[in-house]
Amino acid sequence: MKHLMRYEGYSSSERLDDILDKISKYGYESLSQLEKDFLDSHKTDNEQEAHDKLSKSEMETTFEDDMGYFKFEFEVWEDYGDEQHFKGKLYVPDLEFPNGKRVEGCLDGKLIRYDNGVTSLEFEKDGYDVFEFCNGLEYELDTFVDYVISEIEEKYKSEK
Repeated sequence: MKHLMRYEGYSSSERLDDILDKISKYGYESLSQLEKDFLDSHKTDNEQEAHDKLSKSEMETTFEDDMGYFKFEFEVWEDYGDEQHFKGKLYVPDLEFPNGKRVEGCLDGKLIRYDNGVTSLEFEKDGYDVFEFCNGLEYELDTFVDYVISEIEEKYKSEK
C-alpha cells in the first residue's frame, strides 16, 4: 500500500493527459476541485503552480494499493463520537456483465470506522454496491481500507 507517488519529473503536460483520461473514463464530475483548478489554470498560464499544489495534495490524500485494484481519494473526515466517516472517491475494478454492459468503478461514498473497531463501506453506483464490483477481491479490499484509515488517523493525530 502507498500514497499516490508521482515519479520525479512528472510534468504539467503529463498531468493534463492524466486528467483528460480521467474525464474520458469517469466524466468531468469525477474530478476533484484541485484538478478542476488545474484545468482552469491553463487560461491564465499558471499551470505549474496549480500542478505543484495538486501534487502536494495528492501525496497527502490519495492512496493506492500495490496491485492497482484500488485507489481512494480522501476528501473529509467527520467524527460522530462513536463512529468516524472518511468520505471520498473509491476507484475499484469495473463491473462487467456477460451481455456486455459495463459499470465504471468510480464510486462516491464513505468508509465508516466504529469505536468497536468494525469497519463498513458505503459506496455504490447505479444500484450496485462496492462488493459487487470487488467480487473475489474482498480480502484485498479490506486490507486496503484498513491501511487507508490508519494512514488518515495517523495524519489527523499528528495535526492535533
